Amino acid sequence: MDRENLKKLRPEIHSARTEGTTDMEHFQNAVLRPVIKFQHDLILGLVQHHAHFDDLIKNKGPRTDFQLRVQQFVAKQNDLKNQLIGCVLGNFTREEFTEYRKNPNEQNKRIIQMIVQRVTDTVY
Repeated sequence: MDRENLKKLRPEIHSARTEGTTDMEHFQNAVLRPVIKFQHDLILGLVQHHAHFDDLIKNKGPRTDFQLRVQQFVAKQNDLKNQLIGCVLGNFTREEFTEYRKNPNEQNKRIIQMIVQRVTDTVY
């Protein structure tokens, strides 16, 4: 499939501002958010079916505590974290990947933060 056609499959996120933002924020709102939303079911499946995730959701506790535990869970599971980032990167065009490569550490942090938020919002 042509990568430009893949972009057309991404959902539009009308609340994501792209005007008057830094390049990093623009990339986050114009590319990362739509890709993560597009890959939501796959991302959720990866997290939920990972070993020990069931232990995490048995005692959810307060929402903020649960979100912190999800964040720590993903951070400690390097294989899972890399799979999640790969799910997002695999949906980039060449130009988007070039932009991502300008600051991959910061982009990866943003990707994981957004994924943790989506998982928390869905599972909690």
